[in-house]
Amino acid sequence: MRFLLTRPAPDCARSAARLRALGHEAVEAPMLKMVATDPGVLDLAGVSALAVTSGRVGGLLADRGDLSTLLELPVYTVGNRSAEAMRAVGFDRVLSANGDFADLVNLILAEAPSGRVLYLAAADRAGDLEGHLRRGSVACELVEVYRMDPVTDLEPAVLEVLKSEDLDALLLYSRRTAEALLAALADHELMGLLSNLRVIAISQQVASVLPDTACVEVAAHPTEEALFAQALTGC
Repeated sequence: MRFLLTRPAPDCARSAARLRALGHEAVEAPMLKMVATDPGVLDLAGVSALAVTSGRVGGLLADRGDLSTLLELPVYTVGNRSAEAMRAVGFDRVLSANGDFADLVNLILAEAPSGRVLYLAAADRAGDLEGHLRRGSVACELVEVYRMDPVTDLEPAVLEVLKSEDLDALLLYSRRTAEALLAALADHELMGLLSNLRVIAISQQVASVLPDTACVEVAAHPTEEALFAQALTGC
């Protein structure tokens, strides 16, 4: 089977490699690109833990002058992949929710850190972690360390594949990548492709931005494993 992947690099390449290892073809078309934003000097007074919802944060912290101080803090992560990224930078105390956003909230509330939680995140976020924690009596401060800008056009090779209609499915991992792809398809007058192409969304939130004419399926759970399972076994 041949799939089109739209998630940002380097995740796009990693997901493509997984599909290829299973004997399938994968066309990479990242629709978001990361841009680091400098939060300046972090106020760590009273901070007892960090929280991250993306493994990208680990790489962004690697070159900070205060990294050694940050490494003394425990880190709460949304999943195992983000946990691995933080350990790779040097964090020893990493607690993974091994799930989704709600699981991360529940993990932190159950741990009940005594001081502030510093939430290192993107400018565009799907959930309000700081709000949920504050309502659970855990102080949380948001610090934006990067943003994801939409890719405004499609590579010629990707356009060629789309126009050839030689795809078995399009895999969508986030609302914003879906929105960026829709904008690019509209610019090239290719929106009609969605009515004949299987579109596999990782969640209902992602599926909600697609037009009614699209042939949309939603993964059973918001994980890549469930997304692949739907793509490979659904119809």
